[in-house]
Amino acid sequence: MSSLGTAPRPFLSSQKAYGLLTKVQNGSAVVFSVFAVTHGLQILSANVGGSALANNWIMLGRPFYQDEHLEGILVTGSILTHVAAGLGKLGIRLYWNNNNKTTTTTTMRSKKNPALLPYHGLSGYLLIPLAGLHYYLVRHLPIAYYGDSAFIDFGYIAWGLQNQPLFTYGLHTALVVAAAYHMVSGAKVAIWKGKRNEPIVAAAAATTKVPLHGKSVEQKKMDDKVKKNQLIRHGVVAGISVGLISGLIIIGIDTKKIPLRLDFAKMYSNIV
Repeated sequence: MSSLGTAPRPFLSSQKAYGLLTKVQNGSAVVFSVFAVTHGLQILSANVGGSALANNWIMLGRPFYQDEHLEGILVTGSILTHVAAGLGKLGIRLYWNNNNKTTTTTTMRSKKNPALLPYHGLSGYLLIPLAGLHYYLVRHLPIAYYGDSAFIDFGYIAWGLQNQPLFTYGLHTALVVAAAYHMVSGAKVAIWKGKRNEPIVAAAAATTKVPLHGKSVEQKKMDDKVKKNQLIRHGVVAGISVGLISGLIIIGIDTKKIPLRLDFAKMYSNIV
């Protein structure tokens, strides 16, 4: 049989690869959220019991997410997997956008998901350097200096807030806002993975109905629902961000004694 005019079918089509990467991205987000929620509650506790309670909570929670077996799964492994999957999806979308033979399915997949907040992608890209710098500051530098970081409490961050406020407040405010925005935005998509493309399909179907001022009735209702949902989630982002930032401020003000301040100054000098 002649094989002229035929091409070998790829092992994994771009559509299937995109779907697989989406599942990997969603799964890794759920895993990382275990650490993120735990660490966030430690900071929020300062709003109730000051730096003393926050330090107690961080010492209680740290053995869980800095365990030699769990840290590679809950923290570094999950976030690196999430970033790699996201970059892989970005590459596929760029390929689709540059390919003149895109199908209806790939075009629909490449559209912005209404279930996400408008700047979900941008907040994710911003988190790469922000989270990387935070990890370098609070994990890498103490390990390089002491050989371990398990015994360091919020006094380390408090020293930075008191002595390098521009850098420390700037880094952690940006990190808190970007992380809160990205996680609140993606929570629904990560949990209900199978529903990811349904809003786009419904929106496309709605355009066939009777138009009202240039939009279909169903499309207008859907747009109003999306806007209301986004407004609520923006409020959640603001609430979480304010709570975490106020916790950091309290930690910075409430921490009076920092026995390792000279060591902390040397560690911060590697960045600032």
